[in-house]
Amino acid sequence: MPQHHALPVRPALDAPLTLAQSEAHVELDDPASAVFTDLRIASSVVVPIDEALEDARRLMQHAGVRMAFVLDGGGVTGLVTAADLQGERALQASTRRGMPHGELGVADVMTPVAHWAAIAASHLARARVGDIVATFRATVQRYLIVVEGGGAGPAVIRGVFSANRVERALGRTIEEELRSNSFSALAAALAGT
Repeated sequence: MPQHHALPVRPALDAPLTLAQSEAHVELDDPASAVFTDLRIASSVVVPIDEALEDARRLMQHAGVRMAFVLDGGGVTGLVTAADLQGERALQASTRRGMPHGELGVADVMTPVAHWAAIAASHLARARVGDIVATFRATVQRYLIVVEGGGAGPAVIRGVFSANRVERALGRTIEEELRSNSFSALAAALAGT
């Protein structure tokens, strides 16, 4: 059995100290792994497909996340964001179904797996932050899901790139077009088209 040893402890420190930054600054040429949420390390939040929007919102808020995976039975069938729960998707679903917001469920506003922007984990080995930014721009998505496998067996969700996280790390927005896509959808819903 290996023997463990106490680490050396520094004597009294001089105050004041500074706190480490929660999100390190990155540049476009930095490895994409610097802004990747690896689900082998970080946990994810999941909500049942029949969860009420308000219950899902509270769960996500309590967990401090803005995106959750949606479970139907034993597998992930979609994802839902805080914006989906409170924004234009909920408005569109309420109008389309003729139901008040309070009666809608996660299934009404989620993004199904078939509509995800998914990246094979094998593409990340040499990927840079700039490649992820270019992918966000090309897909006009706020989340990029990274998957492994899927050939002979089921694909496994390996992790997530969040546009918000990338923007915080870069210190600037990726592109307004990622937001304008959402605004145009809201305008269309309000116009009844």
